[in-house]
Amino acid sequence: MTAVPREARSHGHRAKREARKNRTSQRGPLGPGQQPLAANDGQWLEREPGSDAEHAVFLVPGLLGFENFSTFRYFGDRVVAALRAGLEQRLGQAVPVIALPIPPTASLAERQRRLVKTLADRLHALEHGQTPLSVHLVGHSTGGLDANLLTQREPVGGGQWSDVDPRAFELQARIRTVVSIASPHQGACIVRDPVARLLGRRDPRGVPGLLLLLARFGASALKDVEVADLLNSSFRELGKTKRFVEQIFSTWGLLDDLEPTRTLDRDLLLPDVLRRSFVTIAGHARLGEGSVPAADSFYRDLSARASGRRDGSAEEGPLVHASLARLKQALANDSAELLICAPEIELPIELDTGHNDGVVNAARQLMDPSDPDELAGIVAGDHFDVVGYYDRHVWTLDDEGHEQSTQLLSGLLHSGSGFRDDQFFELYRRVAGVIARAASRSSRLRERDV
Repeated sequence: MTAVPREARSHGHRAKREARKNRTSQRGPLGPGQQPLAANDGQWLEREPGSDAEHAVFLVPGLLGFENFSTFRYFGDRVVAALRAGLEQRLGQAVPVIALPIPPTASLAERQRRLVKTLADRLHALEHGQTPLSVHLVGHSTGGLDANLLTQREPVGGGQWSDVDPRAFELQARIRTVVSIASPHQGACIVRDPVARLLGRRDPRGVPGLLLLLARFGASALKDVEVADLLNSSFRELGKTKRFVEQIFSTWGLLDDLEPTRTLDRDLLLPDVLRRSFVTIAGHARLGEGSVPAADSFYRDLSARASGRRDGSAEEGPLVHASLARLKQALANDSAELLICAPEIELPIELDTGHNDGVVNAARQLMDPSDPDELAGIVAGDHFDVVGYYDRHVWTLDDEGHEQSTQLLSGLLHSGSGFRDDQFFELYRRVAGVIARAASRSSRLRERDV
């Protein structure tokens, strides 16, 4: 190894410090309404000096889509870690993975306006003074719908993108991938339930159902460490919690936008964006498997309300039966390739339009059932398993100092789907694979243009 003279090393360090200083002075103060990028410390989030990053992934949350409350985040920490590690292994370069906030219950139009602004602000700060980044979006639940709507030729409600935000066109031109997970592309039957009507339209007939759900959730959450963490974090940030609760009880415009008759107009979507969907369906333990707890009463009640069987909404919508047929075909012919499922778990024997993940009907999670490439995977799990909140085992010491495996009640929903680490990391390995394919194609095009 050739020794580097001390003077050369010193000069190199001074040059790097000067470069960082120049970037800071060029950046200037935050613009009107601009938010700091780092979620926890309020500092600017930027690439390290000399970073070779060409791509950035942004996580778009769904209903109640807060970014974080103190230590509790909408997307579990393991989502960011698993996705970034998978991408950097494939691409051989740094890939920032950044979670975004979004108005919790606002209409799709308002969510879109805020999403464009927040995404453009954070992208600008992330790449300031360095190479422009290609953008890849991963949306959970309604966040997947939001992400795809961001790649339409016109904004939600019509009009011009420049009216939403002057940076919208440039932002759209950067988007290379949209991955949806458990997203209501064809609406969700749960919005027809009396409890949803109570929240959205102040219909008092939903009061008994809401009280029953809250009681069952309380019983389910008594020993759930994730719920305890959420409550503790909310208590530590009372001001933020107060604003969040006020938003929840002031407007639920989103519910009207998720009627089970809706569809996404594929003709309006911009070309050259890779779009893939992962569908979630709750499973159950195979007969004789006693190691997987059964679904609790809160999940069973919520799933029944989400099914749409009670009011007939499960059958509504022009694409729902074609989507159901696509899922059945995939399970029959491509199960080894598409299914992500614990070995002791099975999906419903006869899948129908009412089966769901506790929140969204499985047959409503596809945009276009005629597209043979859209369906990227079928996950046996509930709505929050896939964002990192699921029951798991940890090693603990007993009173005599012996190690033992202990099941940790952790999941927000407890559906009996047996979703664990193996299924979680397999899901995000596949998500990373989808993004990496689009990123590699984007990099080849960039090299050709240069």
